[in-house]
Amino acid sequence: MFQRVVAYYEADDAQPPGALLATALDVSADDLLGIEPLKEKVPPKTARIRRRLQQFEDLPPADQKAILKFVDALVKTRGNA
Repeated sequence: MFQRVVAYYEADDAQPPGALLATALDVSADDLLGIEPLKEKVPPKTARIRRRLQQFEDLPPADQKAILKFVDALVKTRGNA
């Protein structure tokens, strides 16, 4: 059985299923076919927040902790208003 499968894929006209080939190459089917992923439409406000969160992730852990403490305090204060 295994030899028949190998022979099939070694044939000049063999076309393995796209999903199988993508899995074997550890890529997505879109990458395999050269399809660009759809760009997500993100509102400008959300895009700004995402960029800031990415910058936040690059900060040292001590700075991240300080920012989180500040945000927690602000949320707590505004929640009581």
